[in-house]
Amino acid sequence: MAKNTGDIILRDRMQFEFDAAGDRSTLYGRIDTSAYVDTISRQGLAIKEIYFQLRQSPSTKYPNTGLFEPVAISGGAAVANTFAKAGLKLYATSRAYENAAEVGIASPDVLCVKTYNSHTAMNQDGTGTNMNFNQWEWYGPRDLHPEGYTLVSDLLIGVAADNWESLGTGTLEIDILMIAEPIKVTTERMNEILSQAQDL
Repeated sequence: MAKNTGDIILRDRMQFEFDAAGDRSTLYGRIDTSAYVDTISRQGLAIKEIYFQLRQSPSTKYPNTGLFEPVAISGGAAVANTFAKAGLKLYATSRAYENAAEVGIASPDVLCVKTYNSHTAMNQDGTGTNMNFNQWEWYGPRDLHPEGYTLVSDLLIGVAADNWESLGTGTLEIDILMIAEPIKVTTERMNEILSQAQDL
């Protein structure tokens, strides 16, 4: 969606560390919206679009471009004749879920969800070429909230991963771009949003 008159663009870059196995328990980064959001004066943001770009820092396979390695597991003799799989989930939300496994497109206050699945079919002796299959899914704000989403708090970016070995002991960088429109929230709508937050 193109930027309209009155829209604002917020950008941020976050870094998330992975353990040696390529695992990352649920962790959040925060986008500060305090310059545009104020519950007392009923100022909020109507979220229109959110975009993610994944980068690796540093990237051994892509040192010149810093591209994200989409193949999670390269394989080898130790895992020959097996089928290895890995998963990575990113999402934006105004509610801090304890575990990313709880987050889906039906979860309240989730603005977008992006998932990556990487499957590697190991060759029989671990010395030849492996077969890789990668899949990703993306559900944006217009998919999950076609009626629009009103944000009256900071925005949280959640990350979690299982077995993403190519990121083992490394850092995943996520660039975030958000397009939003500053709006005046009605008293009725503000009370409804605050009441929902108290029910958590």
